Amino acid sequence: MDYEDYRAFQRVQVFGRQPGQLVSVSSAFDAARFVLEQWPDETGPKHLMAREILLKCLEGSCSATVARVAFIEAAREAGIYMEAEPLRTAYTGKPEIKWGKRKAARRS
Repeated sequence: MDYEDYRAFQRVQVFGRQPGQLVSVSSAFDAARFVLEQWPDETGPKHLMAREILLKCLEGSCSATVARVAFIEAAREAGIYMEAEPLRTAYTGKPEIKWGKRKAARRS
């Protein structure tokens, strides 16, 4: 299997079976392995849907983006999805553009 067959997507983090364990998933192949080998015992409808979608994606029937969304929704349903923190803007030391602008005074 070539790496292209893995159907790479933007990294998703989920909690593994061990307490405090974080697992990074970055392809439909990794997601399918996680769903089949490490998923919590209790499953729901989104888990079953994700399994189907991931397998179809690996066959080439859907995009990696669709597989990623299905995996995230199933992980949310199972309570194992780790929300990514939004990246903060880097501090450059320069004032923000809006600081120097003033609103024009209204004249009536």
